[in-house]
Parts: sequence; structure tokens; C-alpha cells
Amino acid sequence: MKKNLHISDCIILACIVLLQSCYTVVIYDPYYIPVSRQQENIYYVPSSPNTQLLSEKNDMGFNVVASGGSKFSGVETQVSYLPATHVGLIAAYSSGKNDDGSTTYMRFHKFEGGVGYITNLSKGWHFETYGGIGTGKIDNFHATGNSKVNLTNFFIQPAFAVSNKKKTVQFGIVSKFSGVNFNVDTTFDNAREPYSTDQIIGLHDRPFHLMWEPGLVFRVGWKNFLFHTSYSLSADLANPHLNRATDNFSIGGSLRFNASKKVKQ
Repeated sequence: MKKNLHISDCIILACIVLLQSCYTVVIYDPYYIPVSRQQENIYYVPSSPNTQLLSEKNDMGFNVVASGGSKFSGVETQVSYLPATHVGLIAAYSSGKNDDGSTTYMRFHKFEGGVGYITNLSKGWHFETYGGIGTGKIDNFHATGNSKVNLTNFFIQPAFAVSNKKKTVQFGIVSKFSGVNFNVDTTFDNAREPYSTDQIIGLHDRPFHLMWEPGLVFRVGWKNFLFHTSYSLSADLANPHLNRATDNFSIGGSLRFNASKKVKQ
């Protein structure tokens, strides 16, 4: 009797082993940080197009917009001034973050300034192109530590636009090219975050990237105040696998006036 029970136990055990071999059991290893969590840390954020579309000497513009895109939200301020008929100056500051309401994964800030050429092509049509330099920093808060990305960029930004006679409706197309240099410092656990480690190695091996950021700008309003919105894409022509924000949508307001005042005699 005991012998038969022993044989039955062996048969049952063999069946269990055979059944288990038919299924693949995925066991989560808490040592490695999930790739989805590592992808919340990004290494480049594009700015919205700083396309002011001013056309007369002493024109001044000031924009304040809320911007956002894939894995970030922020605020941007943009200013411009035309000291001469065909010469313009621009500057912009942007800041923002990537979070889910309870955890912050990334913070960034960025400043750019430039000088450009402006001309009216024909009735209602406008052309401008700006070139300049910028700097910024991205702070990533990883699951096992931090990383800091210091950015320096040089850019050229041609744009075409059309507007009505009073310039209260404007539509522009812009194509920005930026050469961006990355300088990265890290303190997170490379073994536990292999995806992030690959991103950092890529930036160390190739610190200079060429970004192409085409976009659209639309404004409508009155002589001195217009509602402003824009949308642009961002493509990394050096490393398309860099984990970055890939677009920027902005909406806000634009103040516009001429600094030279005519005094009636």
C-alpha cells in the first residue's frame, strides 16, 4: 500500500514539473529599474519658435506663452527689438519640468539670444532670419541618483510670414537649425539603469548634435495685443535614439508696439 502511494506521489510530481515547463513565468527583478521609468528622464527640450514678425524700425515685441510637449510642460518669455530698418534683436528664456503630479523626473531652463535680418518681400509678405547662441541646463532625477546636462547651442532661424494690412492676423513658417553641445555629469547607478547609461554613453561619445526644428506660428488680435500660438517638431539629425522631447506646442499672448512716438506740434 505504501509502495503504491509512493508511486502515485512520483507521478503527480512529474505531472506538475511537466506542466510548469509548458509555461514561461516572467519574474520581475527589483534590482533593475523598469525601462519605462528610465525613459521619464530626458536630455533635450526644444523651445517654441521665437518668431516675432516685426517689420518697422523701433518695433518691440514681448511674448509670454505656456508651452508643452512630449514629457514636459513649461513657460517661456520672448522679447524682440528692431533698432534699424533691417536689423533685429531677439532673446528668450524658457523653463519647465517633467512630472506626474507627485514625482518630478526632470527640470530644465534655457536662454537664447540672437541678431537677425528682416525685410518685407512684397505686400503682406515678410522674411526674417536670426542667428544666435544659447545656453541651458537639464537636471534629471533618476530612480537611483541624478544627472546634469549642460547645453550650449548655436542656431539659425529663417522664417517666412504673411499678414493682413493692419498686421492683426499673421501666419508664419519657421525652420530652425541648432548645433547643440552636451556636457553630462551623472551620479546614478549605471548597473541598475542600463537604458539611462546607454543614453549617457551616447552623449559622451558624440557630444555635438544637429537639431532641426520646423514650426508654424499664428497670431490674431489687435494692433498692440495678439493671441499667439505655435507648434514645432524637433528632430535630432545626429542621434535619432536620444531620449528627448520631440515637439513643442505653445499658447499665450503677444504685446507689440513702436518705441518711437510721434509728437504733434
